[in-house]
This record gives sequence, C-alpha cells and structure tokens, in this order.
Amino acid sequence: MHLVIGAGEFVGDAVSRALASEVPLIELHADADQETLTDAMKGVDVVHICAQAWSPARRLRYRKKPPPFLVRVVEAARHAGVRRLVHVSTADVYGPDHFKRINEKAELKPVHPYEKLKLMEETWLKTKAGDLEVVVLRPSRVFGPGEDFIIPPLLSHLAAGRLWMAGGGRVSHSFVAASDVGRACLAAAERGKPGRSYLVTGFDSSWREFLEVAARALDIPSSVVSIPYDLAFLRGLSEQMVTPSGAVLWPGIYAVDVMGKPHLYDDSQSRRDLTWSPSVGSFEQELPLMTDWLETLVRPGRHRAPQRA
Repeated sequence: MHLVIGAGEFVGDAVSRALASEVPLIELHADADQETLTDAMKGVDVVHICAQAWSPARRLRYRKKPPPFLVRVVEAARHAGVRRLVHVSTADVYGPDHFKRINEKAELKPVHPYEKLKLMEETWLKTKAGDLEVVVLRPSRVFGPGEDFIIPPLLSHLAAGRLWMAGGGRVSHSFVAASDVGRACLAAAERGKPGRSYLVTGFDSSWREFLEVAARALDIPSSVVSIPYDLAFLRGLSEQMVTPSGAVLWPGIYAVDVMGKPHLYDDSQSRRDLTWSPSVGSFEQELPLMTDWLETLVRPGRHRAPQRA
C-alpha cells in the first residue's frame, strides 16, 4: 500500500494519478489531523511526501525549523512501521549559479530562501527518519495542469498584450512533466537506494518555447520583449522589498533567477539506478492535457467542465 501526502496540490495530485493505476493507493491532505494521519498509515509500505510546505510564489524567510506536517508524518510513519519515505524536493537545492549541465555530484549552493528551505527539509528528514528508508527526488522545473508558480503569471501578462522577460525567455532549462514525477516516485519506491538523492528531469527547452506553444493553442499573441538580466533583477528586487513576508510575490529575485539563468541537469545516474525514463519529451506532447487549464488562465470567465486538478 502507498500513501501520498499532498492531495489537492499540484505535484501531489500528479503523483497520485501516476500511482493509482500501478499500486493500491491512499491520498491525504497535508493538513490532516494526527488521528487521521495515524489511521491512514496503517498497512502502508511507502509514503510519498509531495506536499508543498513553502510556496515559491510567496515571499519567504529562511528558518531552520522543519514544517510541522513533516514532523507529524515521520512520527506517524515510525509508529505504523512504514518501510520507506519518498520525498519530492527540487533541483533548485543546487542553487541558481551553475552555468553548465550538472549531476548529483554538483555542489549544493542554495541562494534564495525557498532553495535553502527545501534543502533543510531534505537534511532534517534524513537525520531524523531513524530506521525509515528515505529516498529524495529532486525534479527539475515541473510543469503541467495546476502549476501555480510561474505559468499563471506568465500567461496572464502575455494575454494582456506584452510580457517582459530576461533574455526574452530564451535561456535553456531542463523541464519535467508532473506526470513523469509521479512515475519517478514509483521507481524510487521500488528501486531507490536508501539515503540517496536523485535528479529527475525530462527534456531541455525554454520558457519562450513554452509560451509560443501555449499561445498557438490558445490563439493569443505571443509578444515577449527581451530585457537584460540586470534590469529584470532590479525589478524583482524592488517588488521583493515592498512585499510583506508571506504575501504573494511576483516576479521576485527567485523567479527572475528561475527564468533568467540556465538550469540544466544530467539525471543519467537516476535513470540507471531507478531503471526509469520520462515519457514526456516536449511541451507539445503534454499540451492536450493542459489546454483546458490554460484557457482558464487567459480567459477566466469561460465555462469549463469540472475536472480533477
């Protein structure tokens, strides 16, 4: 039996959909009370921790205290005799200043609070898990229906007429579909080595290419204006300075670095160890599953048949 913590969230729902056809599955919200969490753990072999304790879309401050839900999950898992925890982290723990393709051996150089918080989660989990097997996945830039950090503001600005981006959005990045993160979770549950952290990625592209693909599908203009990185950084810094802690922040210097600096990863080691490979190799391939959701971002008043996020 597998348990997914993070139901109702972008990555959590994607992982649940990927696992549902392969293994017996229970889904649970991260804010479930202790009694519900304890009951859900009974008979569970693997727990997938997919909940987002820190939203990258908000102004964050670094602190060394782990999120309460993570502490409760570890305690309940120990009590229930769970064998393994698969923790979905992020490749951003390597920091924004690697200007070449990197693998798992690269130095961890987190700069922004979100990056530091995610690394703190990993470190705390591996230290406090005790007899529990811990496998950490570090996906590259995750995209798919329900992504709530970068795609919504980019498309809303694009639909409004013009979008300003560092380098015109042409900087190269490694992307991975949310559905493939789910498939990687299953592989990590079955074949991951305890204590290891694995990079997970799909294909290389750019935000500019994503916007052009989305604009064609939505029949909206794709007017992206290129500005220097330094100018984009100053804009992000000014927004950050006037945004209260915990409030929604756009574009912030973290978002500027996410889009304006290269983030390229080599996950060949994880593909060998986990005998895993991505199924989505382009934005076009995933677009049919995203179009309805993208429509709601650029045409909020348009009626859409309900579907699971």
